[in-house]
Amino acid sequence: MYNYLLKRRIEKNIPAEIRELLEFLQEKEIPAYIVGGSLRSLLLNQKPSDWDLAVQTSLEKLENLFPESKGLGRKFGTILVRWQGQMLEVSTLRENNIHGDLLKRDFTINSLAWNPDRGLIDPLDAKTDLRKKNIRASGEPGERFREDPLRIIRFFRFQSQLNFSGEEKTFRAIKPELLDSVATERIAGEMDHLLTGQAVARALEGMIKSGVLEKIVPEFKPLFRIPGATRHTIQTVAAIRPRADLRWAALLHDIAKGHTFSPGEKPLFPEHDRIGTQIAEGILYRFRLSKTRQEKIKTLIRWHMFDMDPRLSDAALRRLINKVGRENILDLIEIRRADIIGTTRQFHRAGPALRTYTRRIKELLEEDLLFSRRDLAVDGRDIMEYFDLEAGPEVGKLLDKAYNWVLENPENNTREKILKHLSREKNDS
Repeated sequence: MYNYLLKRRIEKNIPAEIRELLEFLQEKEIPAYIVGGSLRSLLLNQKPSDWDLAVQTSLEKLENLFPESKGLGRKFGTILVRWQGQMLEVSTLRENNIHGDLLKRDFTINSLAWNPDRGLIDPLDAKTDLRKKNIRASGEPGERFREDPLRIIRFFRFQSQLNFSGEEKTFRAIKPELLDSVATERIAGEMDHLLTGQAVARALEGMIKSGVLEKIVPEFKPLFRIPGATRHTIQTVAAIRPRADLRWAALLHDIAKGHTFSPGEKPLFPEHDRIGTQIAEGILYRFRLSKTRQEKIKTLIRWHMFDMDPRLSDAALRRLINKVGRENILDLIEIRRADIIGTTRQFHRAGPALRTYTRRIKELLEEDLLFSRRDLAVDGRDIMEYFDLEAGPEVGKLLDKAYNWVLENPENNTREKILKHLSREKNDS
C-alpha cells in the first residue's frame, strides 16, 4: 500500500512538459530518467523547486538534439536544455546504466530515478532513509567523500534543510582535510543553503564536532575556547530570520571574542565588533562572496553592539541610520534581536524596548527625513564662499556642525538657515 501511494504521488505531480520531454527522448531511443532532488521532494510530499533529468547517451548526441542548449557543467556531463520555453538541467549517466549511476551518487536520498516505463528505481532503499529522516552515504562513505569532498558540506547541508539526522557511519568517515582541494566559492554556495535551513543548529553542531567548521573557517578556533561562545553563536544563527546574509552575519558576529577576551568576574570583549569586522572581511573575501554581500555582512557585524536605548533622541537615531544605511538598519535590529535570544533565551525582558526602538526607526524611515550629509542644503563650496575660506579641515568641521544641527530638526535644512546658524556659532566662539 505504501509503495502504491508513493507511485501515485510521483505520477500525479510530474508536470506535462517533463513527461513530454521524457517521451521525446524515448522516441529517439535515449533512455531518460527524472533523478535526484525532485523525486526526494515528491516522496517527502513537498513541491519540487526544479527538475533534473539523466540520460543514457553521449553529451555530443544530446547537444545535437538540442542545438540551443547551454553548457552548465560540461566536464561533469551536464547541460541546460531549452524545452517548451524552459531551461532544464540534463546530465549524462556517469555509469553505463541507471542502476550503476545511482549507486555512485552522494547520498541514498538522492539515489533515486523514475521514468514512465520502469517507475521508481530505488536501489539503495532511499524510501526507508526518507521515512527515518536519515542522511546516509551511497555505498562506502569514505569513497564517496574522496570522489568529491564537497559532499562533506552537503552532508550537513541536507541535515539543515531537511531536519534529518546524519548516519553515524557516514559521519565518522568525514576527513576535514579533504576540503583543502575544494574551491572556496563552491563551499560558500553550499553554506548559503546550509545556513538558511530549518535545522541549522543541528548542522553547525555536527560541523563543529567533526572539525569541519574550524577547517573552512580557522578563525573560529580562538572563539571555541571561550566558555559558552560556541553555543551562543549557534543559537544566534538559529534565532535570526533565514536569509543567507543575515545568517552569515550572525555566524561571524562574535568571531573576534576569542581575540579580545578579557577574563574576570564578568568577562569582557572590548572592541570585538570592530576587530570582528576586520576578521570577517578576510573570511568573506576568501569565500568570494560578492562585494555587495560582503559590505552588508561587515556593516551588520561592525554595528551589532549599537545603543538600543529607545529613549534616544531622533537625531541620535538618524545618525545611526546614516551610519549603517537605510537598507541595513532593520536588519541590524534583527541581528540584535537574535543576539539577545542567543545570549539569554529571555527575549521577553528586552522585547518591549526593542519593539519601541524598532517602531521609532520605522517612523523616521517613513518620514524620509535627512539621513546623509549629501542631503545637506549646503556643501563645501557654499561654506568656502560664505566664510571666505580656503579648502581645508575648517570647512569639514563646519559641515559637521551643520549636519549635527540639522539632524536635531530637519526643517532647518535650508541654505539660509544653516549659514546663519554657523555664523552665530563662529561669532559666539
